[in-house]
Amino acid sequence: MKKDLNQIVLAAELLAALLVIGAVSIWAPVCSGLLTLQNGSLVHMKCFYTAQAARALALILIALSVAAFYSRADRNKIQAVIAVTAFIIIALTYESSLGIGICRAPMACHTTALWMRGSGLLAFVAAVINICAGFSIVRGTSLRGKHVDIGK
Repeated sequence: MKKDLNQIVLAAELLAALLVIGAVSIWAPVCSGLLTLQNGSLVHMKCFYTAQAARALALILIALSVAAFYSRADRNKIQAVIAVTAFIIIALTYESSLGIGICRAPMACHTTALWMRGSGLLAFVAAVINICAGFSIVRGTSLRGKHVDIGK
């Protein structure tokens, strides 16, 4: 039962990463507008860079989820990194020292930010559940004295 629930939690983390990539790339892409600087050159809006960073973090989240699934070691460290990565995905959507932010005017990037925040929250909650519920312990592993016995 515990192993099945662990796989469900890991699948939720993987789903969150796929939702970020899908939202940024397919069903809720960011604004395609450009800003004109005073010198006349054109640059992307900050929502474009937020989407690029979110896509990269989602790929990292996928790699971490797969690593946590196949890991035979203590998974608490991997789950902690997943929780931090999910938090950064959420923080990217806010204009702060940690995040890039999105456009202030109501544009398409607000929908993208909503998807990113929801997906980041899903991955964060799943990682915290995985850490708190003790799913990180590998089945059949016990520590006796100074030796590690790995069961079947």
